[in-house]
Amino acid sequence: MRLLCTVFIFLCATFSTNAQVTSWDLEALELERRIYAADSPAAHNEAVLAKAEVRKQQGLYREALGELSRVRPYALDEKGLAAYYYERALVGYLAGDFDLSLGAIDERRIYLPGRAEEPMLLLVEALAAGEKGDWERSQKAAIRYASTCPNSEELTHSLTELYKDTPRLRNPEVAYWLSLVPGLGQLYAGEVWSGLVSLVANGALAAFGVSEMMAGQWLSGWIVGCGGLSTTFFVGQERARTLTERHNTRALRTHNDLLRQQLLQ
Repeated sequence: MRLLCTVFIFLCATFSTNAQVTSWDLEALELERRIYAADSPAAHNEAVLAKAEVRKQQGLYREALGELSRVRPYALDEKGLAAYYYERALVGYLAGDFDLSLGAIDERRIYLPGRAEEPMLLLVEALAAGEKGDWERSQKAAIRYASTCPNSEELTHSLTELYKDTPRLRNPEVAYWLSLVPGLGQLYAGEVWSGLVSLVANGALAAFGVSEMMAGQWLSGWIVGCGGLSTTFFVGQERARTLTERHNTRALRTHNDLLRQQLLQ
């Protein structure tokens, strides 16, 4: 089976002439050969971790996470296990999988409690928790990280001021259900103009439908009034949810850009 896999890998490399092959790709290919040829869990882990590093250097963070999932943690010593959890946390953050990043940090704290306060791990935790809007956890990790820096007093003060003004995030599902009253969900999302437009549009269609039906024009009242109202009503609900998510994204981006600027200076 290993022989077949090795042959397949080299055939792919030989006949993929249309693809642009870089030195990183060639190194990843060689490491994949080493993974399949590994005669021990230790050799397997060494090759897998090296390939994950290659993918990380390429900026292919999702692929790097996939490689890290192939690691056999039981074969790692304490130092190797600490490095493995750190890499999962870092690559998870870079890949935008903040839950995975924080989960890796939590696992490391459980299995390696003596290595939980390393500065770089605290840095990743502060940034990942910030992206989740978990301000309490983010601040705690950021302050602990600041205490390890040469300018600890100045950095701690600036971080404390930054966390005093954390953005208030809004719940997209609340916005969706508030839109049962047209325009209210958009107002909740902070979009006053959009809320007024939704209210006016839905009100005008409702009024048109009712007036047409009262005048005996059932067909036009139903098609234009009720049909149009049902469209604008449900579109308004989805738009309220989207606007709330957009509000949260902007708020997080502004705050976390400042956080990164302070922590990485």
